[in-house]
Amino acid sequence: MNTSQQIVLAARPHGHVNSADFRHEEAPVPPVEEGGIEIESLLISIDPAIRGWLDDRPSYLPPVAIGAPIRALGIARVTASRNDEFPPGTIVRGFVGWQQRQVIATPAGTWQKLDPAQDVPLEHHLGILGMTGLTAWAGVNDILQPQLGHTVLVSGASGAVGTVAVQLAKHAGAYVIGIAGGAEKCAMVTSLGADAVIDRKDRDWPTQLKRAAPNGIDRLFENAGGPMFESAINLLNDHARIALCGLIDGYNLEQRPAGPSNFGMLLTKRVLTQGFIVLDYMDRANEVEAYLANLIASGQMRAVQTVLSSLDQLPDAFIESFTNGHPGKLIVDLQGKTASERSMTESAANQK
Repeated sequence: MNTSQQIVLAARPHGHVNSADFRHEEAPVPPVEEGGIEIESLLISIDPAIRGWLDDRPSYLPPVAIGAPIRALGIARVTASRNDEFPPGTIVRGFVGWQQRQVIATPAGTWQKLDPAQDVPLEHHLGILGMTGLTAWAGVNDILQPQLGHTVLVSGASGAVGTVAVQLAKHAGAYVIGIAGGAEKCAMVTSLGADAVIDRKDRDWPTQLKRAAPNGIDRLFENAGGPMFESAINLLNDHARIALCGLIDGYNLEQRPAGPSNFGMLLTKRVLTQGFIVLDYMDRANEVEAYLANLIASGQMRAVQTVLSSLDQLPDAFIESFTNGHPGKLIVDLQGKTASERSMTESAANQK
C-alpha cells in the first residue's frame, strides 16, 4: 500500500505546547484521480503562527482538526500527476503540512509553481523569498514607511521576519534598534546593520532601550507583545506607526493577555496601529520576491536561516522555537541533509 509518514495533532495544547500534543502516524495515500497530483514534501517551514492554528478559537484560518496533520507551509515535488499544468517533477509551494506525501485533488489556485534559479538555495523560497520576506516587506515598506532620520524598533529581531525587517528598515535609511535574546543573537542582529540591539535577557533591558532611543521611536515593527511592547509604547513619538505582526509572548498562554496596560497612549500620541496578515498581500508576492532577490544579488541583504533534517525533528524544533530557538528562518529538510551540510545561520550563497 502507498503510505506516508505524518505528524498529527493528538490534543489541543493547554498553555505551552509540548510533545504529547503531537502523534506520529503512517497514513495511506490514495490514488491520483483525474485533475489531481501526488506530491512529496521537500522542505517544511516552522513558524510561530502554527501555534495559533492549534487552538480551537476564531482566527484567520480554521483550527487544525484533532487527528489531522499539522498545518505548515512548505515546498514539494510533484511525483505523480493527472493534471497537465503540474507534470511530474514540478516544484510547488503551499501548505504541505507535517507529512511526507499526499494527494492534491485540485492544485490550481492553492499551489504555486516555482521555477527556482540554480544559484538560489531552494529554502530561500520559504524564507526571505517566500512568505517570511513578504511579511517583513509588508510591515516595513507598506505600513511603517520609514524614512531617513526615523528611529525604527524591531522586536523579535533575530527571528525569521525580524532579520528581514531590520535590513529593510536599514535599507530605507532609518536608525534601527533590534531586540533579541542572548549575546550571540544580538551580535548577529548587529551584523545585519542594526545601530543598536537590546538583549531581552538582560535584567537592565528597560534602561538599555531608553538609552538606545534618546529621541523616541517613530516606527515599531512588533513581533512579540508583552512587557517590551508596553515599554516601546511609552517611547513612541507623536504620530508614530506600529506594524503589528505578531504577539508571540502570549501564544503559549491558556488565556491571551488583555493587551498593553498603556493602550490609551496610542490615542494621546495619535499612533497609527495596523495589524496585518501576510495572506492579505499575496497579490504582491511576485513583485516583492523579485525586489528582495535583487537586494540579495547585489549584496544589500542576507538570508538568515537554520535548516534541520528529518520529519522527526519537527515537534521538538517547533516547541523550542518559543524559548531559545535557532536564529532566522527555521526550516526542516525532509531529504535528510544533516545540519553539518548546511550553514546554520546563513546560506553559503551569502558568503560568496
